[in-house]
Amino acid sequence: MNRRSVLEHEISLLQKKIKEEAKEAPADLRKTWDEQLVALELELNNLYDDDEDTNDR
Repeated sequence: MNRRSVLEHEISLLQKKIKEEAKEAPADLRKTWDEQLVALELELNNLYDDDEDTNDR
């Protein structure tokens, strides 16, 4: 798996966890999950895609 696929998978799993377990989880744990989600999404959005660059040449 390339890094983009790994990030998309991790984001998907975390979103599912937040949706399913958020009501039972303590507030500090929910905050941690939200912070992790933001960090993963930010990394994904800033990911440099070598394939896009080489196709433009």
